[in-house]
Amino acid sequence: MEHDTSSIVKNQKLTEIFAKMNLGELPAISGHVNEVLKITLNKRASVNCVSKVILKDYSLTNKVLQVANSAYYIRGARITTIERAVASLGLDVVRELAVSISLIEEFLKSGGDKDSLSQQMAISLLSANLSKLVVQQYKLPVSPEEAYVCTLLHDLGRIIMTIYFPDVYRRIEAGTTSGSSEDAMCRLMFKQLTFHEIGQEIARFWNFSDTIVACMEPNPPEAESLVDALHILQNLAVFSNLFIRDICYKRPPHVMARRFKNLFPMKMLPLLEMSLSLTDTVGNVSGVIRYGLTTLKYRSKCIATATKYQKKSAA
Repeated sequence: MEHDTSSIVKNQKLTEIFAKMNLGELPAISGHVNEVLKITLNKRASVNCVSKVILKDYSLTNKVLQVANSAYYIRGARITTIERAVASLGLDVVRELAVSISLIEEFLKSGGDKDSLSQQMAISLLSANLSKLVVQQYKLPVSPEEAYVCTLLHDLGRIIMTIYFPDVYRRIEAGTTSGSSEDAMCRLMFKQLTFHEIGQEIARFWNFSDTIVACMEPNPPEAESLVDALHILQNLAVFSNLFIRDICYKRPPHVMARRFKNLFPMKMLPLLEMSLSLTDTVGNVSGVIRYGLTTLKYRSKCIATATKYQKKSAA
């Protein structure tokens, strides 16, 4: 009976959160972006098919063209068609852009605290890119692009709360700064719900894949071997998000990293060098993300953390 009452309370709170978000007004995430995700994850997808999906969404069309013509990507004459933009950027980049940019665009429309939102989005993008690099560097048997998307969306619930419940989110942050458990604070403020549970429910509503939903788990089973792709993706999503957060909030990342020692060789300096190299890559996504990186002081914190580990290894 107690379990039933708890479930009812959780469902009531989820209904309240969904009502405040007005999820029906987020078509780019529930429709076109999800379609782009599915098509670009298909190895047989053509540039023409992807282009047609992008053209269904005016905002997405503009953003893909804008990025294709940015100084970071352009390789010649100005690109004026989506098909050329997709061919120039490649399907992997288009997938990442579609998800990243659409999340930023849709969430910004909702208002909220610009500082908190830009910082949380920057952390998610840094984490996603770190996961992709780790897969490539250590030759883990999963798709780098799937690792990127799963890691990017790992903290969806936190981002949603930042936007729609900024005052409550600030109280949770204040509690964790004072030493309280984040999960405990969330459950107290959100009637037994955690950030991850909220994120999973929203992801299901948006028809995201079971793999993306599973990768929002904060404590997945250990990846004891490199044969279970889901466990690898789950652990990568958690590891990368925690690693970047430790840098941003000046916590020693090696303490957290011990629980992932079976995933890949844990060497702090190479990981920190990778993390530092992401600053410009992530900053190029949008001005909002650059602002988040600046207010987080990410570059200087990354350098300071790397310097500490250099001194330790030299001692």
